[in-house]
Amino acid sequence: VPPELVHQRHGLRMTVPALTALDLCAELGGDAIDRALRTRTATLAGLHLACELTGHRRGNKDRHTLLLDSRDEPWSEAERLAHRLLRGADITGWRANRKVVIDGHTYYIDVAFSALMLAVEIDGRLHETDEDLFETDRWRQNALVLEGWMVLRFTWKMLVDHPEVVLRDIRRAVAIRRRRFSDAR
Repeated sequence: VPPELVHQRHGLRMTVPALTALDLCAELGGDAIDRALRTRTATLAGLHLACELTGHRRGNKDRHTLLLDSRDEPWSEAERLAHRLLRGADITGWRANRKVVIDGHTYYIDVAFSALMLAVEIDGRLHETDEDLFETDRWRQNALVLEGWMVLRFTWKMLVDHPEVVLRDIRRAVAIRRRRFSDAR
């Protein structure tokens, strides 16, 4: 392991989070990268560097594929799928995990069309079982709506079973918001 990818903590030598996430890809797939990005323990650039510095390792072709699929920095498998759908449909003008501060509270929009004040929220499996996450999402959505954002919500099942409907609804919302913002000028 190259020395740049090792650090010491409390007297223990360990790999940096970026390399650890890449090592976990064999078992967890893209979720290992998503977790590292979501918790901000690694950056996309750091993940690419770790892969580059360990270019000789078996499995790096798969790791490179996952890193390419992570280019919009998804924080979950559901977001990763949504990003893939948006790119495949040539829908542009969005950014993942956009930070928004409203009344002193910091929120992150899963997929934001900022210029149109359109938020697309992706609800993965955790939203079904984590009460705190469910509650937090409602507070965030209410704050966004009260600030003038349109919010669309999609579940993992919707993304998998009805991707054409998801894309149709996003396109419709983009068109509605474009008309609204062009009429306001």
